[in-house]
Amino acid sequence: MTWAERIRTLWRDHARYLLPLLAVTAAMFLLWGNVNWYVPPADRWDGWHYRTMAEAAPGLSEVAAAPFRYRVLGTYTVGLLFGESYITGFFVVNYAALLAVVVLLYLFLCYAGISRPVAAFSTALFTMNTHLFGLTAWLTFHTNDSLAMLFLLLALWTLMARRWGLFGLALLLGALSRETWVLAVPTAFVFLWERKLLRSDLGKLLLAALPALLATVLLRILLRADVVGSLEPLQAFARFAPKIVEPEFWVRQFANSLKPLSFLPLIFLGTTLRWARGNLFMVALILLTFISSLLGSANERLMAPAFVAFYWLLALVIQENIWPHRAMLAIIAAATFVSTLHYWYARFPLPSRELTIALGGVAWAVVTAAAVVFRLRIGRTENATRNT
Repeated sequence: MTWAERIRTLWRDHARYLLPLLAVTAAMFLLWGNVNWYVPPADRWDGWHYRTMAEAAPGLSEVAAAPFRYRVLGTYTVGLLFGESYITGFFVVNYAALLAVVVLLYLFLCYAGISRPVAAFSTALFTMNTHLFGLTAWLTFHTNDSLAMLFLLLALWTLMARRWGLFGLALLLGALSRETWVLAVPTAFVFLWERKLLRSDLGKLLLAALPALLATVLLRILLRADVVGSLEPLQAFARFAPKIVEPEFWVRQFANSLKPLSFLPLIFLGTTLRWARGNLFMVALILLTFISSLLGSANERLMAPAFVAFYWLLALVIQENIWPHRAMLAIIAAATFVSTLHYWYARFPLPSRELTIALGGVAWAVVTAAAVVFRLRIGRTENATRNT
């Protein structure tokens, strides 16, 4: 089958689900809006480092600090391609990468055994996630984040398909984007161990990871500079790791990052445990992402590399326990949309942080209470059916 035939077949099989999903994504791009990067304090946030890198291309920025200066694919390349229009370039690259993430997440979920309508619904929920999607859309200049998500998703998919050449390419491009590529290697090791493939494929894994490792080392040697504010990994860990003793940190990592759907995996625990036992490599990815979040301050957003695992599990929970009950699906969709309303990360911001917290809390409570009632009611129905 030629590439043209494959594309036609893909379009024929998935267009009815992809078109509405793309419409939802476009609407969410509009609603998330963009950071006011020229207004304090946003004018000196991380995006400032990325803008200076693009502005300096084809030269090298003398003021971008580590680790930002090592993330060249979505910054230096933007400067090369767009020149003086590099601001526009950031918009184009960020939206294009996030759009690719949405389409590929839908296709990945289908590959993983999720039905097409559930895959589309679950991916639409992902576009409404404030911290794993919305923030990256809003922070226009964080193209490294959107590209890192894209290449990590491709790495995990090609890992499951055991396409080692493509896996190595995804890792290499990920290494040029952001440091999160390293999470894929131990995740892949767990995958091989879990599938009893270590003896046959460990060498292929190590060989595939070598270009990304070399690229990472070279970036840190060739682009190293004595810049105020630079943080290397050990320095970042010493600065941010103490937050692990704060209860708020745990809530933000494992609850707020998936608000308002956080408790669905616990309410439908049987599905969650069965998925976890059969996909330990995805559990490893979640744990590794959590550990890596100790290297920075943006708590929930640092859980973004686990989005593939999170939304695979959520899609499976929905498919096995909720679909096609329209009332419950409508509650989930409406509450998730309400949780996107924010006093800062939005084109049309709410008037206060307190209102944001209140609406998010209501959305959280509604989904959780509705799911508990739904679970109990379905359980009683199943018991009555078995007893008749």
